[in-house]
Amino acid sequence: EHRLRASWGAGPGTLVAIHVGRIAPEKNLDLAVRAFRQLQVQQPDARMVWVGDGPARVALQRDNPDFVFCGVRRGTDLARHFASGDLFLFPSRSETFGNVTLESMASGLATVAFDTGAAREHLQHQVHGALVADESGFIDEAARLAGDHDRLRAMGRAARAAVRRELLALLVG
Repeated sequence: EHRLRASWGAGPGTLVAIHVGRIAPEKNLDLAVRAFRQLQVQQPDARMVWVGDGPARVALQRDNPDFVFCGVRRGTDLARHFASGDLFLFPSRSETFGNVTLESMASGLATVAFDTGAAREHLQHQVHGALVADESGFIDEAARLAGDHDRLRAMGRAARAAVRRELLALLVG
């Protein structure tokens, strides 16, 4: 949505990286920060949006005054936030499943995530985003994908279609 993106300081051509989830130390959020800072070298006007809250938010916000913090969102409002981003950064290594991976895919976002949990099960590498094995791969893939807006959109469309197919198969099956 254009108004929501504008409220984040993002124009139509501005890359918006987004993270949705609890803002806590165990979520490996420093990696998302480092990945964003690396992609920002190529795209200085890029925006980093955080949806959620938690004990690490105050320090993260203090140390990164250019980041946008939206707080906890639910339902349609959460879907609008997801769908207004361009690239979902999911640096957590501790997820047992990771529903946000499926939510980001359903919202049409390319995703960078570790090759575990829901990402391993549902996200196809280089089709819906990138599955990575280590932190340097996470940073490299985020920067690489961020540099190709057309590919990001194509991956987002493919991710959304994949989730739709899986849901239809569950309903019909």
